[in-house]
Amino acid sequence: MNRTVYLNGKFVNEADAKISIYDLSVMQTAAAFEMTRSFNGKHFKLREHFERLIQSCKLLGIELPREWREWNALDSIIDEVTQRNDHGPGEEHRLLIVVSPGCAQMYRDLAGVIPHPFIYVADFPLRYTVRGFGKYFTEGVHCVTSKIQQVPDACVPSQAKHRSRLHFHLAQQYVPEGIWPILLDEGGYVTEAPGANICFVTGGKVYCVTINALPGISMQTIGDLHLQVFPGALGGHVSHMVDELWLTGTPFCMLPVVSLDGKPIGDGKPGPMYRQTLQKWNELVGLDIAQQIQAWDAT
Repeated sequence: MNRTVYLNGKFVNEADAKISIYDLSVMQTAAAFEMTRSFNGKHFKLREHFERLIQSCKLLGIELPREWREWNALDSIIDEVTQRNDHGPGEEHRLLIVVSPGCAQMYRDLAGVIPHPFIYVADFPLRYTVRGFGKYFTEGVHCVTSKIQQVPDACVPSQAKHRSRLHFHLAQQYVPEGIWPILLDEGGYVTEAPGANICFVTGGKVYCVTINALPGISMQTIGDLHLQVFPGALGGHVSHMVDELWLTGTPFCMLPVVSLDGKPIGDGKPGPMYRQTLQKWNELVGLDIAQQIQAWDAT
């Protein structure tokens, strides 16, 4: 299928969308980004993603033209990209929105470079991102503590969603396929998993890990569903400290962790609070999230 993307002021065929190898988003992974998903074809919390994108640009020193700081400008582009990319019955949209600072000053006379900050927006079927995830909703996720640490805030602000994912890539190289690494900070506290925030349940209360972690939209949704959640900190050895442990992220919403470093979380099965929260999320968006992903895995 020929998909359309928006790149630096133009709508182009996805296969023809090109940026220079001298762009700072390539040479230094100096870019802010967001990835969203839809439910029943409607983008979820798009405004919240936009606001975090603007905040990320500020934290990363990417100077956006004034027109890009206005919600209506990006919203109209996303609407056009969405309309041009009908993925077919039963499919959902997965948006990729990237803001690049453009090329460095020293390269601005080279052919093909974009010498100013720019945005590109792509839209592809969500099922590509969650392929094989269906089993996690019933069997749970097995995690291990990664030997790769979270990048300190003193180096790159964790509050910014940026394209430098090298630490996540490295963490995933040291674990077997299907196992999720959890990164600790230099003090030994839990931060994030690649592409996911971490929440936990203890004493009947829901806690969200916010220290040295991205302010996740899905993690915030947990707060919306429970009305009250608490910021929480976890040391590296948590299996005996929590009743439930969850991963939250935009494409899959929330997944239960059933073991960490070979030790069970709770009874080693998805917990009751997880099931209740996922059901609330289903009601919020008007579909069965797990069932949708499981159906894609079955086709």
